[in-house]
Amino acid sequence: MSDDPTRQPAALELTGFSAYHGAVAAAKDVSLRVERGSAVGVLGPNGAGKSTLLLAAAGFVRTTGEVSIGGQVASRLSPARRRRLGLAMVPQERAAVLELSVAENLRLSWLTGRRATPYDQARESVLEIFPVLADRLGDPAGNLSGGQRQMLAVSRGLMATCDVLLLDEPTAGLSPKLISELVAAIRTLNERGITVLLVEQNFSVVERTCSYLHVLNGGRIVWHGPTSAIDRDSIGDLYSGARRPQPPVPWAADPAREPRVRAEADRAVPAGSGELGES
Repeated sequence: MSDDPTRQPAALELTGFSAYHGAVAAAKDVSLRVERGSAVGVLGPNGAGKSTLLLAAAGFVRTTGEVSIGGQVASRLSPARRRRLGLAMVPQERAAVLELSVAENLRLSWLTGRRATPYDQARESVLEIFPVLADRLGDPAGNLSGGQRQMLAVSRGLMATCDVLLLDEPTAGLSPKLISELVAAIRTLNERGITVLLVEQNFSVVERTCSYLHVLNGGRIVWHGPTSAIDRDSIGDLYSGARRPQPPVPWAADPAREPRVRAEADRAVPAGSGELGES
């Protein structure tokens, strides 16, 4: 956590943070800061430790180092306590209770969250972002398509009235059309003030949603900086070890810059372009 008393607390901050599978450190000595209202990406190949990093931040695996949520040290708090501080995670498995209806899934998430917003208001806000779910409220979640289940998974995180949303590869396995729809939804919720930490393998998704990027490989951050300061070829070289560019001077993600950064990315990146790190 920052020692500068004049600096506003970050929405999420990891300091000297390591996460473990048993005795093995999957993420090693990671320090990153996610400013309030920003959207920050974590990119890396399979096995880089990206998902473990999110699970650890949410309190599901053993860690060392410090995690703070909104300026409050949360290193020893349970996942439920971290959720009540405003942290919600959407795992890669597109978590939903398949036997329950869409509406029941939404209500369950609201009941187990902070309830900072009245249920009807929270649901209306979610359905504005994912209108396709409004027509499926009475249907079992198990009857939804893969893309709709992913929308439901993100909606469940939002129903917890979170301040910080952790997304673990939300576009994995989706068609280019659905990827574009999900990208638009992530941008919308970020514009509404939700802070986003997005783990991805699809660089084009990060370019279109995040103003700041951390590249993770072998459990360590090997590059960090504005998303606009790195290209696909450089990321590929980072994955292979052929190149290790010097990280730029640390830059705090500034929400005020994001519309310009996103507009530049939209002009440069075609929708649904390919993924990196499938090895």
